[in-house]
Amino acid sequence: MPTQRFLKLEEEKKRRILEAAKKEFSSYDYDKVSINRIIQESDISRGAFYTYFLDKDDLLVHLFEAEEDKAVRYFMEIMQRNQGDFFQSIQEWVIEIVKIRKKQIVQDSFAMFYRSGFLKNLSLASMRSHMDRGRRDNIDVVLEAIPKDYFPKTLSEEEKGIGIQTAFSLASLSLLQAFSIEKRKDGLSEPEEDTKEREVFLQKILYVFQKQIQLLEKALGGIE
Repeated sequence: MPTQRFLKLEEEKKRRILEAAKKEFSSYDYDKVSINRIIQESDISRGAFYTYFLDKDDLLVHLFEAEEDKAVRYFMEIMQRNQGDFFQSIQEWVIEIVKIRKKQIVQDSFAMFYRSGFLKNLSLASMRSHMDRGRRDNIDVVLEAIPKDYFPKTLSEEEKGIGIQTAFSLASLSLLQAFSIEKRKDGLSEPEEDTKEREVFLQKILYVFQKQIQLLEKALGGIE
């Protein structure tokens, strides 16, 4: 968690620090990420950095939380458009992100996940904080936006939350698979052929994801 001192910084300075950090984590593997480059890029002192964050892990967790919050805000826009239909919205959400996957801002976000090593490199304490606080808050936000009669009355709030988390986990896995295809360097020599094969793989990933979501929806009693 960033310190209160960081949270109270003016928005422009926070933005500058986080943009420098995201650029660093998306450009280098975790072990080669340099705090020095981050502080030079964001024009702060090393001492100031350590009054904002405990260490590199702490900064990375905060970046992940910020990325997750941004993704959830985008998802909520789709939910509003679909009048709270969660399962329809999560399918559209994944499809729309795949469509814009080549935009730099999206590329940087996924590069950060790849290069960081994600679960392998974050400390258990940091991950526990991330899972318990950030994800629980976001699940609650989603639950509030779903009509009260959307799920069967027999489902508890905990069961609904688990269902939503499962759907987001399936979505995240599908998106990571989709972006890994963009990273492929071997196998095909002709650019046109490579593009066609990638599109075929992407369609297979989306098809499997949609089938998984439909099975989850059925299991939760949303469809017959």
